[in-house]
Amino acid sequence: MAAAVTGDLRRASLSALVLGLVSAFGDWVWAHYIQDGAVLPGVIHGLLIFTLLALVLGIAAGSGLALRRLLPTLPLAGLLIAAAFYPIARVAGYLGALLLTWVAMWITLALLQRWARGGRESHRIAMVRAALAAVGSGIAFWAVSGMWTSPDPDPSYALRALAWSFAFWPGFAALLTGQARPDSQSG
Repeated sequence: MAAAVTGDLRRASLSALVLGLVSAFGDWVWAHYIQDGAVLPGVIHGLLIFTLLALVLGIAAGSGLALRRLLPTLPLAGLLIAAAFYPIARVAGYLGALLLTWVAMWITLALLQRWARGGRESHRIAMVRAALAAVGSGIAFWAVSGMWTSPDPDPSYALRALAWSFAFWPGFAALLTGQARPDSQSG
């Protein structure tokens, strides 16, 4: 049991690091090539991040079925959540929209992960995972949100990668820890 949890936490850490590195690269692209407030690049960004999330969660599930289900559905969810950012920002402001869509992302990931894995855990457990991922990662995201709300004119993208990884880690820890693997299922 302890070895499985350790493996799950390693998987969560690796997933957070991969998404942190990709997100920091995205920040660099935004800073150098994309005008603030550009909607289409934001929606494309959501599509790309959610495609990577589909790969990470599908591979972590250890199931071809999960990967086949997540690859088409998570990018669509990413498009919708990224597109929702802009009208939400008009009402809740920039940071409010960032936090709300970040939390929505983790809830969506938890529920689609349950479905992609064939409903192996109860809705209640999936909702607990969703809440832990959303709250834990939401707090971590808020803690590093200054990199967007008060950006350094000459940011360190290595520090941004660490900040992004820090923000992603609680969500991945909640979604990937304690999940039964297909090979550990009985009958």
